[in-house]
Amino acid sequence: MRIMAALLSALTIFGFGGCRGKPPLAPVTGGVTDKTDRKAPKVIESKDISDYYAAFLLSGEWSQGNKNVFYTFAVKPDDSGVLTATESVTGTSAPADKELLDALQAIIDECKLAEWNGEYRITAGLPPEYQPSTLTVNYASGEKLTFTLNNEPSWEWSRATYLAFANWFAARGIDALTPPEAVVGTVDNVALTLRDPENDSIRDYGIWSEPDAEGRRMFCRFIGREKTEAPITDEQAFFAGVNEILTHYDLRRYDTHSSLYGYEQTEEDWETMSADLELTFWFEDDSQMNVYTSVPKEIDALRPLVGELIDYFDAQLAGN
Repeated sequence: MRIMAALLSALTIFGFGGCRGKPPLAPVTGGVTDKTDRKAPKVIESKDISDYYAAFLLSGEWSQGNKNVFYTFAVKPDDSGVLTATESVTGTSAPADKELLDALQAIIDECKLAEWNGEYRITAGLPPEYQPSTLTVNYASGEKLTFTLNNEPSWEWSRATYLAFANWFAARGIDALTPPEAVVGTVDNVALTLRDPENDSIRDYGIWSEPDAEGRRMFCRFIGREKTEAPITDEQAFFAGVNEILTHYDLRRYDTHSSLYGYEQTEEDWETMSADLELTFWFEDDSQMNVYTSVPKEIDALRPLVGELIDYFDAQLAGN
């Protein structure tokens, strides 16, 4: 379950670098077209972006109703000469400002995208999601950053770039690029496991016993090997309480089915995952939401939700 970690970059609409004035090479089926400019500088001194262009596909549904599509972002003067930020799939547009340009430059720096400057290397015949992705950034200094490569649907720089634009537009009341909210249905079942490796302790909650003589599902709690269980006397009320708690939290960054899953995780986080926290919600429509992590910062972020659930479960068990 590795999807990625997080961050990204941006570009402009003029030029792809390499072989200027020559006709493009015909792609060879299954072959590689390489027009890389080997002399392109790998260090860009300027931080003052004058125009920008980026096109890439992200895996998943990042904007409402758009799944696995190529997004095209640009920051350039419009017909009136006003520097404008746009995205073509959603038709989003707004006058650009330094805040956005600084955010895009920060991604370029953090992802070290200048090291790719001048690269133009594409392989023919790949699936649609791997078709060429491009970044081009022009600077006030006259410097230029540009590359064209086969797309990677979970690139850190493209995910970060998308979110930079999405958050910037959202702050201006434009939500077309805001990733969809987690779809939370009516909870029909729930399971929670919380491990504390330092104290070698574990808590488990869920429905693991056979129904009682009256056919009622038994809700259980294990603290170590100590088991407590009680029948769920009113399932509708019990799961309505769970549903109420769940709807107060945005779990998209932690839900393994979400396009935002793992966005802030690092390579080291992935390597150390052993599920100190496992949280699963099943819904009446047969869908489910899974949270599975051992990343300390994620567990800390989820403690309010976990704490509410544990208090609720313990109260239900005590009441029976």
